[in-house]
Order: sequence, then C-alpha cells, then structure tokens
Amino acid sequence: MIGAMNILIADDHALFRDGMSLLLQALGQVHVAEARNRREIEAHLKHQDLFDLLLLDLDMPGITNADGVKRICESAPQTAVVVISGNDAGYVVKACLDAGAMGFISKSSAGKVMLAAIQMVLAGERYVPSIYFDNSSEYSSDAASTASSISPRQQQIWQMLIDGKSNKEIAIALGLTDSTVKQHVSALFRKLGVNSRTQAIQKARTNS
Repeated sequence: MIGAMNILIADDHALFRDGMSLLLQALGQVHVAEARNRREIEAHLKHQDLFDLLLLDLDMPGITNADGVKRICESAPQTAVVVISGNDAGYVVKACLDAGAMGFISKSSAGKVMLAAIQMVLAGERYVPSIYFDNSSEYSSDAASTASSISPRQQQIWQMLIDGKSNKEIAIALGLTDSTVKQHVSALFRKLGVNSRTQAIQKARTNS
C-alpha cells in the first residue's frame, strides 16, 4: 500500500471497533477513526476528502437500512463505503449495493476474507460476497439487463481495464481524479454484474 490510508469504522459495539482496528493494522500504514452513531459519522465526514474508506455497520443508531446507507454515500461521494453486517441475506446485500456501497462484508466472514475485501475496495474495485452469487441470480441478471446503459466514458475505462491499466494510470490518461475513476469502475461493475477486474475482462470476451 502506498502512503497511509484513512479509514473510519462506524459501529455501535466497542468490541467490534477494537477488533476491526487491530485487523486493519495488517494493511500497513493505516490511520483509524471511530464512530458510534450516524451523528458521529456525519461529523467525521464533514471533511470528506479525509477518509479513503468507511466501514459501516448496517444496524446502529441512525443507520438501520439501505436508505441510511444511501444518505451516507451521497454525503461523502469521495469516500468508499463498505457495509458490514450480520444479516447477509441476498436482498439486504443487493439493497446496500444499489444504495451506493462499494462492498458488503458479512460479520461472519473470517479476518482474512475481510482484509481481502477491504484491499479490493481500496484498489477501486467493488466487493460482493461470493455466497451472494451462489444463492441468488437476481443481482447478476439485473446488472446484465442494464449493460446496454454503459456510458461512453465507462466503455473507455472498461477497455483500459482490459488493457491492464491500473486506476491511477487510467486517471492520468483521462485527466480524472483517482476517486472519479473509482466511481466509474464501481458503476461499470454494477452494470456488468461483476465484482472484479478479472470478471469484467471475462465479460468483455464473452460479449465479443
């Protein structure tokens, strides 16, 4: 990881915040802040450029459903939001992703799975738990139906992903910020019904 990453952990249980904070140290240089409720989240996000990632509990004071997730995502568009919840039912996962989250991690996941998911999101990719694809075709079918709505800019970025370009290389080539590229990649993945660069490339080959 290049440089220190700023991560906000939002959960009303101190034990979970402490455990997640310790887990995140495995990523290297990480600055961690904590919030116990929506009010504290919003206070932190007033300086929205400060945080690279927000790990958001789905069931905490002021945040009880995907509508709360959407409000948080809209209030800090430069911050990647990953929902962490004990409820990983398919409809819950889909609602959170549709609300703008860059990922969804089940609280029952092993630590190494959580770290891998977080690293994927920090790299600008979207993380969807594999169990969701195993148990439901709803997300992929919905995404496939909207593939035709991919914008020219997203088509351009898709081609650059196929060419092996990193988010930073894409940003430099197109004159965009890293965060803008991340948002385009997230939207592209959602429309394609994929959750990784590899899957996006495979999708291109399938459609060619």
